Amino acid sequence: MTFIHGLLQRLLFTIGVMLFMQFPQFIDHYSQQLSGYYLAQQNQLQQFQLIADTNFNGQLDTLIADFKSSPSPAVQQVGKQVLTLQQSLPELATDLVTLTEGSYINKLTYFVTRIDSKLAENTLSLFTPGIPLSQAAIVTGLVGGITLNLFWLFSLKLLTLMFTRFYILGNKAT
Repeated sequence: MTFIHGLLQRLLFTIGVMLFMQFPQFIDHYSQQLSGYYLAQQNQLQQFQLIADTNFNGQLDTLIADFKSSPSPAVQQVGKQVLTLQQSLPELATDLVTLTEGSYINKLTYFVTRIDSKLAENTLSLFTPGIPLSQAAIVTGLVGGITLNLFWLFSLKLLTLMFTRFYILGNKAT
């Protein structure tokens, strides 16, 4: 039993290290996807800004108000989309700065609190695992391996305690 237990511990540690080492590389790929998304949104808003420059003395808010006051529901929806674009770009820019210039801890915090699940799914579908040898990847991998090992040991200890209590309770009843 101890041989199997030791083997499982080593296996979990290895899997944890390999899996968690991918995280910094995944963050880089996610950052690239977010950058492309940001640039596309920025380009789209610039097109509306050109319309505002031509017709409303550069006042994008006036263009949005004009869209919203239109009797056509489709034009009103365009106004809502332009407003959403205008409001989301500063937040996307802040996210990009965090992911490209922030510390590794800031990047991890971002992923725990603010990740866009659709963008993450798209990134994951394009992601090719590798063996990154950066300091962040090695540290993250070791933390992941140790965490999986501790989880395994904790689970075994919990199962042992539960089994022991049920065994003792079962013997007292007879």
